[in-house]
Parts: sequence; C-alpha cells; structure tokens
Amino acid sequence: MSGRTMMERFVVGKEEKRRRWLNAGWGLLFSAAMVIAVSVGHEQDPERYSSLLWWSVVWLLGAANLGNLLFLLRYLRVIDDHCIELVPGKLRFLSAGKWTELELEQVSALRLFRRRGRLRHIQLLLKNRRGIRLEGYQDMDRLAQCLQDALPGKLMS
Repeated sequence: MSGRTMMERFVVGKEEKRRRWLNAGWGLLFSAAMVIAVSVGHEQDPERYSSLLWWSVVWLLGAANLGNLLFLLRYLRVIDDHCIELVPGKLRFLSAGKWTELELEQVSALRLFRRRGRLRHIQLLLKNRRGIRLEGYQDMDRLAQCLQDALPGKLMS
C-alpha cells in the first residue's frame, strides 16, 4: 500500500433489520393476546369487562401497533441510504443523502456494551456531555476496534 490511510465503511446489517421486524411481530402478538384475554373476560363477565374496556384496548393497541409499524417502515427506508465511515480524524455519517462529520477530537470517551458476550452497541461520549449510540452495524467488533485504534486511551469499561 502507498502509505495512504484506509477508510472503513460500515452499514446496518440484515440481522438488525430482522431483529426490528421480529420485535414488531412480538408486539403485534402480545397485543392480540391482550385483546383475546379481554374478549374472553367480556364473554364470561360482561359487567366487569365492559364493551367500553374492549374497544379501549382494541383502539389503544391498534394505534400503538400502527405507530410502531410506521416507525419501523420509516427506519427501514432511511437505513437503506445510511452508512458510517471512519476516516483519519473523523467519523462521517451518511443519512438521507447528506454527510455529517464528527471530529474525533470531540470524543471524550468510548464505551462498549456487551450482552451475553456479544457487542450490542457502542457509545461515543462527547466533550459537550452528549452521546452518540452506534448499534446494528455489520461487524460491530471491527467497528469497535477501528474506533479504539482511532481513539487511543479513551476506552471506558
């Protein structure tokens, strides 16, 4: 190689998209179970489980699931055009056709969050006391290693 520093690019993985769909499906299944439970209760004891309760549960859970589905579809549409690039001194974000950049000197700490031994998300703590959470990217371990290399001494456990 010609002494040029490499750019690393990361995109949201298929596993993350699948996980989001599964979460929406579990929410829908849980909602259906609640509606069925209230329906059975209404059949057994109409005074205790009034039709007002049944309709309230149906409307509330229907609206919640519809909202969840709309957020999921928006998320899936946006991440098709999303990636992050780690270039010398900067972390670049492409979203909705626009690039934004974070100067790595603004990062005061790097935190890695693992669950069951697997890296779940990375948090960049900024000097202005804000944070950026990176999750769902393909090869999160490589992303973490690249960030650790670019931010020596800033890893917090």
